[in-house]
Amino acid sequence: MKAMRAAGEPRLGHEQRMLVVDAASGELSDERVTSLAIHVRPGDVWVLNDSATLPASLAGRIGDTDVELRLSGELSSGRWRAVLFGRGSWRDDTDRRHPPPRVSPGDTIALGGSLRAHVERVDPRSARLLEISFTPRGDAFWRALYAVGQPVQYSYLLRELELRELSTAFAGRPWSVELPSAGRPLTLERLRDLRRAGAAVVALTHAAGLSATGDPALDALLPLPERYDIPDATAAAVMRALSERRRVVAVGTSVTRALEGSFAAHGEVRPGPGETDLRLGPNTLRRVSCALFTGAHDPSSSHYELLRAFASSRLLERASRFSAEHGYLAHELGDSWLILA
Repeated sequence: MKAMRAAGEPRLGHEQRMLVVDAASGELSDERVTSLAIHVRPGDVWVLNDSATLPASLAGRIGDTDVELRLSGELSSGRWRAVLFGRGSWRDDTDRRHPPPRVSPGDTIALGGSLRAHVERVDPRSARLLEISFTPRGDAFWRALYAVGQPVQYSYLLRELELRELSTAFAGRPWSVELPSAGRPLTLERLRDLRRAGAAVVALTHAAGLSATGDPALDALLPLPERYDIPDATAAAVMRALSERRRVVAVGTSVTRALEGSFAAHGEVRPGPGETDLRLGPNTLRRVSCALFTGAHDPSSSHYELLRAFASSRLLERASRFSAEHGYLAHELGDSWLILA
């Protein structure tokens, strides 16, 4: 199958293409994101992930060896999950990066300035998956992180992007280590269009994790458990919609994981913080999300498998062929799909 080309530059809002995939009829419709509101049904609840993106890539040294540490997610105050890479940078193909040196609990990684990462645990599933703590702590940690950290990015990009280019228009708390990319095309104007068409637009916060680790065995475990926080108003709006048989539209697979993970754990979408290890796929029993607005994911990407919770493999293959043949751009800066499940 011909692959979609990765977007080397962010698509501007008015340029953003959108493939509408109707899972019931099998119909594919080539549109623009500017027409998104015509697919709103009055009473829909559209749920956004309002997490901002962290500068989660940290260049460092272990002894005399250059390494890169990529944060994967915060576990508790001062403790993080992270993935260690060998020498190189985002300009190198992730899967061809030099392997990192082996580390053990107690080892320290110098990260620039006063920032240090201390290895607390090495995951038995992959020697590059670590649990770490940092010094300094508290507010000084956050100042150091933003001083020396860079956003995670990949070799298909044409230039190094600034952190501001890798957050959505409605971003709030900095929880995600990569851009929750499904919401990137939703400018404030697009959100107004949705509301004018009769949709309620609400948000939750989900810590989107890494999409690639350089280790095939570790990539196969993605996504790793991720934390979320669902506001009272969002949980109430979603549960009312379900009780009244109105649609809940998830903007991104991270939103889907939070909503479905909460429902699976509690029998309802419950407000408050949580963590989900739910892995979406063809056997996922969706209890909440009726449709998905997402990026145009190439079949080689780790996110593609998640789409099978919304449409059959056969239909997704057709959608991928169509997207490739019609010049859709893939990955987090590319075009969009609206899957009506």
